[in-house]
Amino acid sequence: MSKNFPILLILVGIIQLIVISSIGLAHDEAYYWLYSLDLSWGYFDHPPFVAWVIKVFSFLPHNEFSLRIGFVILQFATLGILLGLVEKKNWMTASLLYFAFPLVSFASLFALPDLPLVFMCAAYLWSLDRYLKNTNWQHALLLGTVIALLCYAKYHGILLVFFTILALPRLMLRREFYIAALVAIILLVPHLLWQIDHNFSTLRYHFLERPKSEFKLGRSLEFVGLQIVLAGVFAGFIVWWQALKAPKTDFNRVLKFISFGSVIFFLISSFSKRVEANWTIYLAVSLIPLVSNAEVWTKKWARTLLAISFILVLVLRLIFFFPSIAPKRIHEFVGWDKWALMVEEKCQGLPILANNYQTASKLSFYLNRKIHALNYRSRKNQFDYYGFEKQYPSGKVCYLVDGKDFQGEGILTPEGKTLLMVKDFSMDELLEKKANWMDNELNRK
Repeated sequence: MSKNFPILLILVGIIQLIVISSIGLAHDEAYYWLYSLDLSWGYFDHPPFVAWVIKVFSFLPHNEFSLRIGFVILQFATLGILLGLVEKKNWMTASLLYFAFPLVSFASLFALPDLPLVFMCAAYLWSLDRYLKNTNWQHALLLGTVIALLCYAKYHGILLVFFTILALPRLMLRREFYIAALVAIILLVPHLLWQIDHNFSTLRYHFLERPKSEFKLGRSLEFVGLQIVLAGVFAGFIVWWQALKAPKTDFNRVLKFISFGSVIFFLISSFSKRVEANWTIYLAVSLIPLVSNAEVWTKKWARTLLAISFILVLVLRLIFFFPSIAPKRIHEFVGWDKWALMVEEKCQGLPILANNYQTASKLSFYLNRKIHALNYRSRKNQFDYYGFEKQYPSGKVCYLVDGKDFQGEGILTPEGKTLLMVKDFSMDELLEKKANWMDNELNRK
């Protein structure tokens, strides 16, 4: 193991802690913070693992650092698991690869479901490796437990199980396989019951209600190119080539099926809809054990490309400190704390109500109290289950909406969008207006 290995981890850790303490929340982070205030076995958009991680550190002071620290810990715990699947002499290479994968490297900066998925995927591969080396009922129990937690992290995790069976179908002939399956099913019962109680809303949203579009060759080619970059920037093409050449073992066969099978799966998905870049974030945990022991990393040119990729991804974190030269989306993280206080002042004591989940979540976090989202002319989300509206007193509310069908004072958000501050309606009147809109939508369909 290189003597610089501990220095590398300390450096990355310090940078991660500085960044998570210094930048505001993304909209979805504030949304998942609300998840953690009302723990449940399921939520409209995702399973509950992300809420569990946030909740564990809720005893800390209310700020961005407290919300995100659990994800930094998960990031390094994931690396620790992966190193257990790599020869010790190659730990430095594996770590450089891990932090050169842009999405995985940045994942701990945000309280999102992606890192819990990556962590549980690593735990799955670690437990599978033990199961394959020594198939017994104890390892089957462990594997079944991990599979359940994998699904509680994010539904994409089930693809790992699918490609494992596809790679090694003989596993289905073993009694222990069914022990693992039974354990996973039993542990997932609470979530399944939640889905039944909520009309399978999460599954319907992700698999049936997402918008589809016509085939575009450019979109599919972009997806393929992105997979190369996301596997280590300039070292990405080396990673995929070495993955193809990796030694033939049962475990490596599983890793290859997960890696290449997932790309093919989402490539086909791209034919009819937009594929999000983070959907394949978990490929880091299948590719790194597959390629870290490759001889190519002893060559100077390969080590140089890997080092440059690592440094580039590390330095890119500085972009959050220079919003004036950063992409427009950076404004999702800047200025919302002061904006929330400005909204509170302008509402002059009236109960605050937002229209969409993004605005409601940001206001909730930065005012440290629950603000409801009406979702008028907007897609359904977790706010439709919270029932916050029952906590609003009778009388007028201060309603922030994007303008359609309303008149009011214009309020500019830190992202440069204009919202209207409407003070002419009570909660009951707005709920009636939403109900009429929903009835019209149903009749139209």
